[in-house]
Amino acid sequence: MIDGLINRFEYTVQPQDLDGMRHFRAVALERALLNAAGDAANERNFGAFKMIDSGGASWILLKIAIEMSGMPREEETIKIETWVEKVGRLLTTRNYVVKNQHGEIIGHAASEWTMLDLKTRRPYPITTDNNILSCINAVPVPVELPGKLPPLQAGEEDVKHSLKVSYSDIDYNGHTNSMQYLQWMLDACPVEMLYSQSMSRLEIVYMREVRYGESVNVLYKEIPGGESHFAVQGEDGTDCVRTRILWKQ
Repeated sequence: MIDGLINRFEYTVQPQDLDGMRHFRAVALERALLNAAGDAANERNFGAFKMIDSGGASWILLKIAIEMSGMPREEETIKIETWVEKVGRLLTTRNYVVKNQHGEIIGHAASEWTMLDLKTRRPYPITTDNNILSCINAVPVPVELPGKLPPLQAGEEDVKHSLKVSYSDIDYNGHTNSMQYLQWMLDACPVEMLYSQSMSRLEIVYMREVRYGESVNVLYKEIPGGESHFAVQGEDGTDCVRTRILWKQ
């Protein structure tokens, strides 16, 4: 729903969003936020499919940071508010507020996006053939976008699994879906840790595309003080995605 410069959506937690302890999965939270972003762009006539059909370019997520004081519960309907904060030639920032069913704020998020020419796989000017500049709401959220996350200082023991990118990993942009990376990385964690802790801050930096048929390694390292660091590496050993999660008991 459009409300001035803010788009508002509701999302009801589904059984598939829950893990074995009936906790709301971090992947489900990211999916809800990114779906809200896509729906908001569609409502304001600069959605991905409109841009693909008109100019052959699509939206690409570069960074996201999510901070939560609490996670939604089973069957709860949460409220997501989202808006565009900044627009440059090649980068734009979109913010989010997450509220529980009582209207209380339980989280904020900030994300950075660019556009990709799907033929050349090169950056595409954001303001081409859309009205995004009329949708700017220059209101920040109390969440900083991640900077350039440092490389994971990992040994062979930190490579948790390897896989080949398959059909189910690929989205309509022809590369690995944003949420799939997070699923790969969380699958590297001990399940006992995921059941006993709750995410307080999630940072993901997408560094390059991973496309169908590529082989990747997923690295995971536990850092003293309640942090987990992750990386998805290509066959050449370069990082494609880096992630940091802060946990609370």
